[in-house]
Amino acid sequence: MKALAQLPKRRDPRLLVGPDTLDDAGVVALRDDLALVQTLDFFPPVVDDPVWYGRIAAANALSDVYAMGGVALSAMSIVGWPKELPPELLGEILKGGQEKIDEAGALLAGGHSVCDAEIKYGLSVTGTIHPDRILANANARAGEVLVLTKRLGMGAITTGIKKGKVGDDVAERAMEQMATLNRRGAEVLARHPVRCATDVTGFGILGHAMEVALASKLRVELRASALPAFEASLELIRSGVVSGGAKRTRSYMGCRLAIEDGIEEARIQLALDAETSGGLLFTIAEDKVDAVLRDLEGVTPCALVVGRIVDQGEREPIALLR
Repeated sequence: MKALAQLPKRRDPRLLVGPDTLDDAGVVALRDDLALVQTLDFFPPVVDDPVWYGRIAAANALSDVYAMGGVALSAMSIVGWPKELPPELLGEILKGGQEKIDEAGALLAGGHSVCDAEIKYGLSVTGTIHPDRILANANARAGEVLVLTKRLGMGAITTGIKKGKVGDDVAERAMEQMATLNRRGAEVLARHPVRCATDVTGFGILGHAMEVALASKLRVELRASALPAFEASLELIRSGVVSGGAKRTRSYMGCRLAIEDGIEEARIQLALDAETSGGLLFTIAEDKVDAVLRDLEGVTPCALVVGRIVDQGEREPIALLR
């Protein structure tokens, strides 16, 4: 946010969603019934297998379109590549990414690569959406509940993989979850009165929930006991295996975060964990939540109520309760 502070604030009615609300993607109006969703995301390898890395990075980039309620239309590859590495290895990464682009029903329109000291891969993605169906951070309402569609702890798992503390079977299942598109979940949300959503990635569930709170000028209360942990992730955290992003998120949130006494430190770290290609986190009226949970059953890795939206008053915008 500090880096953006000096940029001029240009107001244009065509920009339906911009950087002000900390949303997952920008939305630009084309006509009254059609808008473009635009986003990009890329990062260094989080797993050793190049095909899985490509799948996960592509799914992560595509997710921002789904978090806005859109449909992925096209993608362009973004690559940073050390010149001493064989191009065949890059081909494996691109192969994994192509699988997810195809699964999304999108088209690979090209890409760009640069020489870099570290491998980096991701996508710039363009999608479409009806302007009346945008799932924006600023659309939450007091009295709604929050639902999460993937289990947490991928930061701990990927850190554990690098340290050799995660078995192959757990690593395989974690990679499968990270590579799971949020497409089908977004399609379910489109059939229900959902107006606000985000996806859970590098800032963890607490960081992304805070963005909803700030944009909506409300308070988000997450229940630590309700947060679903991916297998082995809590045990890894208890043993000291945590993602570096967790510390950065806690620092970023500062005094805007309230943590209730009595919560196990491992569960706090889980809520801060830097997720990779996490699930959708969306709000919906409490009397409508059962219907959407039924429709999400078997469609997303999980579908659980993890918190609620309330009036902020003079309190912190985000709270982690027991």
